[in-house]
Amino acid sequence: MQRDKQGNIAHPRHGQAMGFTLIELLVVISIIAVVTALLLPSLAGARQQGRATVCLADLRTLGQGLVMYSTQHRDQFVPGRLPKLDDDNWRALVLGGWKYRPTFLAMMGTNVAIPPFDDPMSSKGLTDRFGEPGDRQNYASKVYVCPSVAHWTDERNGSYGYNYQFLGNSRLRDPSGDPNSFKNWPVTTSQILSPSTTVAVGDCMGTTAAFPRHQRMPYMNNSRDPRAFGNEGFNLDPPRLDLINGEIADRDGYRSAADDRHLGRCNILWVDAHATSMTLEQLGYQVGPDGVIGTNGNNGLWSLTGRDEAWSQP
Repeated sequence: MQRDKQGNIAHPRHGQAMGFTLIELLVVISIIAVVTALLLPSLAGARQQGRATVCLADLRTLGQGLVMYSTQHRDQFVPGRLPKLDDDNWRALVLGGWKYRPTFLAMMGTNVAIPPFDDPMSSKGLTDRFGEPGDRQNYASKVYVCPSVAHWTDERNGSYGYNYQFLGNSRLRDPSGDPNSFKNWPVTTSQILSPSTTVAVGDCMGTTAAFPRHQRMPYMNNSRDPRAFGNEGFNLDPPRLDLINGEIADRDGYRSAADDRHLGRCNILWVDAHATSMTLEQLGYQVGPDGVIGTNGNNGLWSLTGRDEAWSQP
């Protein structure tokens, strides 16, 4: 309290601001901290939701390429990835040049005029100008990579996987013999009873799905570690697998699965080119308490017929 020369209490002049006390400043700072703490989760959730929306839009764009590919190839669906015969075969023409063993994404994207690679390589033995081998190049456009995992750029360890078992399993039954002994390709549109409820492409976590959450490892470009996120990500295994006569993403027996990276949901492109988000359980996956994705889920949304059946070799 201040007094004038006569001992009277001095009041501040009109327009003269009084300063905050230390206690008042601490209260204001505390309020700001509380409000910030309340808002941060909402802001983080909004960012994640924004990425999920972009992802759905990109999948719809790629879905147009899926439809255009089948139209241009006698109603055949794109193969998951062209098989390996040697270091030069097979190759295909994608937007930008000849590419050694392109994945389904590169072939779909070519039809919607989005170059998949800045420097496509026609042979496994060649290295592009970024130092990547011809069979492990990185996607150049953001459309090919889920924005929630924007660093998953490796064409093998990608963020989007294909329902390859039912739509285009172009692996060879006899890799040393008949080069046309595809396991399940070509598949045509006439084989699909309900295109709007048949999975084509989706967010994929790779073979880390076969491991408990605490054993999973971060994504590594060019890695072949089955525990790492994204390993064999371009191959999306369905919920139910035939472990004896069927197929699995990793040749050593590790399954892949969809990835609920978008606030607990997976973005899915359906055969008719529309895209939605689903939980793992809605897609038919069997999820254990430790996060391991089982092999006895339900394939009703994957099998082309609506029946819960695993794919097996004829």
